[in-house]
Amino acid sequence: MPSRRRLLAAAVSLLIYAVIFYLSSLPPSSLPSGIPDVLPHAGEYALLAFFLVQAFPAPRRLPSLLAAFLLALLLGLLDEAHQLSTPGRVFSWLDLLYDAIGALIGLAAFAWFSPRRKDGYRHEVKSVDG
Repeated sequence: MPSRRRLLAAAVSLLIYAVIFYLSSLPPSSLPSGIPDVLPHAGEYALLAFFLVQAFPAPRRLPSLLAAFLLALLLGLLDEAHQLSTPGRVFSWLDLLYDAIGALIGLAAFAWFSPRRKDGYRHEVKSVDG
């Protein structure tokens, strides 16, 4: 059974993606203008990937990092496809590239800031009851 930490990371990831999906449902006129596309896309997907990888077992290991990246990329692809049904929005390969760059940034941040162990697992803080 997944740990409480992994379940929380999955829940936060789902919430982040729900916000991304909601924002991509809005017409462009209701979003802030003058911001380069790369900033919101990379920021959203960096945050998503940062939490998404923590939902996997052994998140610092390459298979988990790769799976989190591919899942974030798939979610970006689904989001771009969803925009085809939103008036004023279009599918953009460039936006998907920004999503991928953001996901890589989020995974790199996770790998950099998470505690390290030789076996690739994160250190777990265990409480002692009674």
